[in-house]
Amino acid sequence: MTARLTQALLDAAEVAPPVPSPDLLWRRGRLRRRRRRTAAVLACLLLATAVGWPPARSGTALDVGGADPAGLPASVAEPYLWQRTLDGGPNGPVKLTFTTGHSLNLESALVLIGRDDSYRLDYLSPGEEGGALSPDGRWLLGRHLRDLVGGGTRKLDRRLRGYPPAVWAPDSRAAVGVFGDDGGIVHDPQGQPLDGPEDEIVLVDVADGTTRSIATVPEAAQWQAAFSPDGSRLALHTSLPDRDSVLTIVDTRTASPLRTVTLTERQRLAGPAAWTPDDAQLLLAVGDGCAWAAYCADQTWHLQRLDLATGTVVDETVRGRPGFPSVIAWRDGEPVVQQFHDDRPCDTVAVTETGTRVLPLPAAGLGCPDYARDLLQQGSLGGPAITPALWQAQWWAYASVAGLLAALVLTVRRISRRIRAAGRRAGRAG
Repeated sequence: MTARLTQALLDAAEVAPPVPSPDLLWRRGRLRRRRRRTAAVLACLLLATAVGWPPARSGTALDVGGADPAGLPASVAEPYLWQRTLDGGPNGPVKLTFTTGHSLNLESALVLIGRDDSYRLDYLSPGEEGGALSPDGRWLLGRHLRDLVGGGTRKLDRRLRGYPPAVWAPDSRAAVGVFGDDGGIVHDPQGQPLDGPEDEIVLVDVADGTTRSIATVPEAAQWQAAFSPDGSRLALHTSLPDRDSVLTIVDTRTASPLRTVTLTERQRLAGPAAWTPDDAQLLLAVGDGCAWAAYCADQTWHLQRLDLATGTVVDETVRGRPGFPSVIAWRDGEPVVQQFHDDRPCDTVAVTETGTRVLPLPAAGLGCPDYARDLLQQGSLGGPAITPALWQAQWWAYASVAGLLAALVLTVRRISRRIRAAGRRAGRAG
């Protein structure tokens, strides 16, 4: 070896990094192997999360599994706090909706039960109504018109007011609501309510979300409506406290009034399905205890039938039904009535000639549920109880579970390493 080569090797040795000890090389290899295993575990957890997350659906296809898509359940349970939201993916057509206080933001939320028995939550702003469900369960009309199958939203010109915010036509192609602000009732110096500004009663076209004004009402007026079976006419009832009220039959195509009937304070349109299936009569709900605007605690009611051809009114013989009624459908020729009570849950009954027959339709939540009228009239009732599925959760719930599992795996591995290291030390000491 020449002197020059020897010097070059010495110079290279001085600048070369030191050779790690075998023990250091072993520790580095073990750390690299642990990192690879940890990355593999996290990848598996993320893959499991992606597989478990239900895909967003489009169109009308349903994965019904063991559910009865054409039937209504005997009971419905409250949702989980982490339940998947409507914005995260629609689950329509919907069987029913109800309002719950079981939500993360401590405010009311709307629960939507799909025909595959899936749950969705729609969080509401303070004071906001959840919306009215269309008879076919596809649309929800409240602040906006929402497609529960395709997931689209069609914004309206202004906010609909009142409860419910809309009443649907039987074919689900149109609905009626009121544009206006929920202003308080203005009184004159004698304490009598003044009419004040007027609100617009509008027809909402589902095809394009456009609205068409068909009438005006005083801002303070309460209103109710019911479409005729073919949707060509609308029974519109408006009332103010301490006054007789007006029931007007309106042609929905021309917005022309066809007939006007004066009602007393104890009479009102019986509900969104008040028009009889034969198109000949309207049902009126009559308060036995007091005027409807008075809201007496022991209020009872009975039905009247208003003949549209002759104007005659016939009372039914049964009296004393409790609560505040709303005719929401017809089943086997009998009106189906929801009865709201201040001191107990809402119930749903079929009104018979001799009384009422309770239908097996209790639900959780606040107030009365809103059923898809098509199912209520033609579907089976009293089906298996519906409970929410754990896996129908929001994305952050899956991420949280994945993070907890990863932390648990790392903790177990760390404890195992410490136990093995302690065992090796004990072996060397012995």
